[in-house]
Amino acid sequence: MLEVPLIYIKDKQAFRKINGTLKILGNAVEIARKLSREYKLIHIIDLDLKKGNNANFDIYDKLTYFINIQVECDEEKTIERLFGLNARAVVKLPTKLPLEKWNERLLVGIIKNNEDASGVHDVIILKPTKERMEKYKEKRIMVYKEKWDKKTKVWGVILQEF
Repeated sequence: MLEVPLIYIKDKQAFRKINGTLKILGNAVEIARKLSREYKLIHIIDLDLKKGNNANFDIYDKLTYFINIQVECDEEKTIERLFGLNARAVVKLPTKLPLEKWNERLLVGIIKNNEDASGVHDVIILKPTKERMEKYKEKRIMVYKEKWDKKTKVWGVILQEF
């Protein structure tokens, strides 16, 4: 099972959320380099990107040289830029994005209920139930550690605290 730390990026800095509050960790590239000693994949929520600011793409470019990353996003141009860097794109399902035009192996879908995940390779199940785990068993399944019962076999666990 793969452990995947979750970091937030804003203004080139890395943060983690503790009790709903962002706590600065430091320079995003340096933090990712330290994490790469222990982890193979980092899940990124880019707070600048959520506001339409692509200022952190230089960071993604640096990160992909030494660690795999997946970035939450919801715009077609952003996904194409991420793929150009060999980064994975994480999209909320359902989506109006043309998933079929991209390499499915680089797409991760966020599942809240019982959405169609046919266009993505991996899924992040926000509310894992026995039924959902069964429905998406053909995919590589990730869950947040806090929601994981430790008995259910998953491909990856997203760590909010590491």
